[in-house]
Amino acid sequence: MFGCVPGGYEILHPLGGGSGGSVYKARKNGKIVALKIPKVLDPRDLCRLKREVSALSSVDNPSVAKIVEADIEGSTPFIAMEFVEGDNLSADVKTNGIYEGKYLALLADKLAFALHAIHKAHIIHRDIKPENIIIAEKGPVLVDFGIAMNPEETHLTRTGLIMGTPGYIAPELLEGKPEGAGSDWWSLCAVLAFAALGRSPFGRGGVAGILDKEEKGKFDFSSLPPVLASAFGRALDPNPKQRLPIKNLIDVIWQNI
Repeated sequence: MFGCVPGGYEILHPLGGGSGGSVYKARKNGKIVALKIPKVLDPRDLCRLKREVSALSSVDNPSVAKIVEADIEGSTPFIAMEFVEGDNLSADVKTNGIYEGKYLALLADKLAFALHAIHKAHIIHRDIKPENIIIAEKGPVLVDFGIAMNPEETHLTRTGLIMGTPGYIAPELLEGKPEGAGSDWWSLCAVLAFAALGRSPFGRGGVAGILDKEEKGKFDFSSLPPVLASAFGRALDPNPKQRLPIKNLIDVIWQNI
């Protein structure tokens, strides 16, 4: 899809896509945006899109991507978001190496600040993973609220479908328990572990194997200093009641610079 599209935008090139729709780098009146054109197949998709717009519009934080313009009632709904120049965290780690010392601590601080702002707006992100964090010149920016939801809303998924990414889905969600702020914090801890390790703490393998390791708390932090490894292990405990709060994890990261 190139040329003019809804909203009068000019498509420059694709940025990515998936089952929920496609995202393009686009331009209008000289302004560059990330233009999301979602797939709207039924009323549930439209509800999810409205929720995404609500989520992004209600949060004001430098580490959260902002909405520039949106039309969710037209024949072809779209969302124009702030275009954040930079690689995602996964690509950044692959290119530049793992985050250590103060760099890991600063990454943790900024992402925790962003997630706190999201939760303060009564929004659960639901898909925090390295690919949804852009490392920009101004710092990390959390993007893609395609499956975000207000904690008071009900699921819009089909029966038995778990939305999220293996390795970054909180274990309690795999048991059918409802999302909450705690599940987002678990996902953020998994992302910080990825940044520190250069890989998922649950290793490689098929989806079933990774999810099984999450539920059983089987992770590998052998390359980290013992104190930091212990803190990450406690933060990713499959039992929400036994988890080390992320504030304490970040304290340990700072103390081990």
